[in-house]
Amino acid sequence: GCVWTSAGAAPDKPAGVVAVTFTDLRRRGRIGKMVLCDVRGTTMETVRATMREKIGDAYADMDLTMSTYPADDVAFDGEAYKTAIAEMSRGDVVTIFTPDDTHFELTMACVEAGLHVLVAKPAVKTLKDHTRLVEAAKKNNVLVAVEYHKRFDPIYSDFRDRAATLGSFSFFNATMTQPKAQLATFRGWAGKSSDISYYLNSHHMDVHCWAVGDR
Repeated sequence: GCVWTSAGAAPDKPAGVVAVTFTDLRRRGRIGKMVLCDVRGTTMETVRATMREKIGDAYADMDLTMSTYPADDVAFDGEAYKTAIAEMSRGDVVTIFTPDDTHFELTMACVEAGLHVLVAKPAVKTLKDHTRLVEAAKKNNVLVAVEYHKRFDPIYSDFRDRAATLGSFSFFNATMTQPKAQLATFRGWAGKSSDISYYLNSHHMDVHCWAVGDR
């Protein structure tokens, strides 16, 4: 994943996250073929160029070979993911990082195809959809996990360690803000089909549950 701003990739993710991770896993022999899918094929050449600059030219032995969907001359195809899924095999792994309101449809399609899924938070926006995904994952014998990377940030792990010494839980308040430079990335759907309470403050809800547990 790469957070784009008007000035290019966000300064805290210059090489993205998902692409550099998967190419490194391939370098280590953990995965083979890679497939990249978006709704706009016309952005794919820019994506490939960015990956060459930020990953291929910056790190040794990073093979960037991959299939991309839709085709480079396609302005928009909301169902390109179906073609990408058809190229994969049962047991393959998919990472989904798309607008919140698309998570359920995409994740369910992958699950029903027998693919394991790591989906960006929030997995879905309703308990009903969450329950349906859990049932489908069990039926298809696949793993569906939600990516909450804040658990690995030092400031949050430090909070968890400190909170363990404070006694029983009594009150929790969370605020999540967002750099103005990154708002262009979310402008098309944030505050419309979803909002910051789902796609960012959900980190704090997770950290709260992680820190408190059953205490």
